[in-house]
Amino acid sequence: MSLIMVKFSPNGKMLNSVLFDAAMEGDDLLLIQDAVLYAVAKPELLGELKERGVNVYACKDDLIARGYDPNTVNVSVVDYEGIVDLIEKNPKIIS
Repeated sequence: MSLIMVKFSPNGKMLNSVLFDAAMEGDDLLLIQDAVLYAVAKPELLGELKERGVNVYACKDDLIARGYDPNTVNVSVVDYEGIVDLIEKNPKIIS
């Protein structure tokens, strides 16, 4: 099990594709910084990840900072304490 942290926006970062492709069943994928825009702009991609058994999370404060209501996205939303829990839970972190 791994924690995959994605921080770049959906606008053309090839690294994001590599990280999404690396996600396997049971992994946790955390959207932080500009990557929380995936929760708004690319819900179908996140749905595909969830169908593969990947747990998808978005940082609540990063959503709010970008003007989005955390209650309107179709992923689990975590605060900073939740992020710490994800880091402690996963022996391997990919970012």
